[in-house]
Amino acid sequence: MDTKQRSFWMKIGVLLGGVLLLATGLWLRPQALAIYHLRAGERVLERALRPVYPDRLAPEQILDAAGLEVGMGHLKEAVRRAPHDVRPLRLLARAYLSLGQPEMALDCLQQAVSLQPEDSSLHLELADVYDSLGRTEDAVREYEAGGIGSRRFPLVANYLKRADAQMQYGSGELAILFWHKALDEDPDNLCALYGLYTLHRGVGDTRMAARYEAQLIRIDPSNVPVPLDFRLAECQAQAMAALVGEGLWERETLRTVISDHLWAITQELPALMVERELRMLLVRWPEDPGILFALGELYQRRGDLGQAAEVYQEVIRIAPWYVQAYWRLEMVAPGETGIYRLNP
Repeated sequence: MDTKQRSFWMKIGVLLGGVLLLATGLWLRPQALAIYHLRAGERVLERALRPVYPDRLAPEQILDAAGLEVGMGHLKEAVRRAPHDVRPLRLLARAYLSLGQPEMALDCLQQAVSLQPEDSSLHLELADVYDSLGRTEDAVREYEAGGIGSRRFPLVANYLKRADAQMQYGSGELAILFWHKALDEDPDNLCALYGLYTLHRGVGDTRMAARYEAQLIRIDPSNVPVPLDFRLAECQAQAMAALVGEGLWERETLRTVISDHLWAITQELPALMVERELRMLLVRWPEDPGILFALGELYQRRGDLGQAAEVYQEVIRIAPWYVQAYWRLEMVAPGETGIYRLNP
């Protein structure tokens, strides 16, 4: 090959290389910009939102509304530049849910699931959104499709909700089915066991009623968990109140559960659940000094000294003989009781 031919083919090579580089650059540019917007949006969301639940998609506390808007702008741009990437869709769903726009969150996750239908975590997040919308059947379907994972509590809550709905429709057999599904995930669930007990007793099935009654009585109060779902906390409190009211539990059993739950509080979420539980018990017994005192202790442990003082004052008003309330009130609001130099 002579010099002219070599020169010609070198020019062709340079030209083809330039075309290839241009084409590669045109392809990579939107991908790089999509990643930039994804990372930027993700960083902003981490600063703008604070989760309530550590293990599920749910509305979060908004710390920076303006920052959240900026972050969502980045994520929408990431979706526009990389429409097949599920990551910005998941983050947008988180933002929309926190803004009280679950329908928009639903749209994002439905898109994500259609892109990656085999991803079980996407099904679980879609179930979380259905749960927030109150679409119980859809939530249960997606929780089961996702393999449940860390979503045991919301799944049980939805099983219980479906059982209650079937009871309202007059379908006891389907209610039994959902209560058993709840027990498959949470074998000592008080709500499901009490539901089965009352249903069988109501239809005159004394053998099955006796079976569930014995199971309820055998439950060790120290093993009754703090349920990490507001609905389960409410339901458990109602079930415990009913068990005491019917004489299946002693009042001391309830006191043991309350005491154990107070000592189990190490994080914000369990504290919120125990507060909901105590509030529900006070619906049944609004002037029970022991339950009120426990609520005051919860606020004190959480550092809400003003609320703790108000509750302790209410305990003293209802039960002036409740000496511990004076001690605790003096701790959180010195001088309020008129009693000094007392230690708890």
